[in-house]
Amino acid sequence: MTWTSISHFLHMDGHGVYVWAAYGMCLLLLIIELFSLRSRRAKAAQRLMREARTARNVREM
Repeated sequence: MTWTSISHFLHMDGHGVYVWAAYGMCLLLLIIELFSLRSRRAKAAQRLMREARTARNVREM
């Protein structure tokens, strides 16, 4: 395919809506995954710190 303008590139011979929607959905899901991973990592770190404090308190008794 050859495009003569940015408009032709974005339109992609009538398939632009589907192509850009797929790219948009992929980008959205990647962003959601990154935030989800950040949240799960923070929760795991909090759990590990809580378990370490509990283990330390049990050893001190």
